[in-house]
Amino acid sequence: MSFYSDGCHPRPGPIECNPLVGLNHRVAVNVSRILDSCIQKDTVENMHLCINERDLPEPVRFISAESTQTKALITDLSVTRIEERPTFARVCCDITVPLEVCFECAEGRRHVGTSQICGSQDVVLYVPGESVLPFEIVAIASCSAPVGTVVNGRIIATLCTTTIIKVVTDSDILIPTYGFAPPPPAVSFAEDVCRGFFELPLYPLGK
Repeated sequence: MSFYSDGCHPRPGPIECNPLVGLNHRVAVNVSRILDSCIQKDTVENMHLCINERDLPEPVRFISAESTQTKALITDLSVTRIEERPTFARVCCDITVPLEVCFECAEGRRHVGTSQICGSQDVVLYVPGESVLPFEIVAIASCSAPVGTVVNGRIIATLCTTTIIKVVTDSDILIPTYGFAPPPPAVSFAEDVCRGFFELPLYPLGK
């Protein structure tokens, strides 16, 4: 079984009874604590995508492009505190997102190449005061290009991007817990598929 195959087994999810029942531990955990974050969604039209693999044939028909990872690369980062609001700062940076580009050559064969897009962010975020352990600016980005064309050997696509900028710090925090989560025994997929067959009687039932 899994956490969710047996309704009686303790599992992650909503608490339906008194939440204080069984709350008997305080545990110190090390986490990347999020102090502030913001999300930005953009539609970028007429974006030129360059395929990095030179040995691939010239693309004829664009199929799609997707980001290959969620963690984006941040460069040229500057954090400038706002004088009127000292706990806030202007965060400026460039963000690079790797892409996987799928296209079809003249012979009808599909190929996959790599590319990347670069963008800039200029936002206002809460930043903490001075401390021994400094905060960090991180970016998470997802990108999809469902529409594109090939013009003179270049891919021109419309990109849909979602970017999240976070202010994080490495922290040791104390949280209340219900103790360890005992892992339930696994259920084999083959056993689950054959359950109906295994439950059949060995011999036909007579009158």
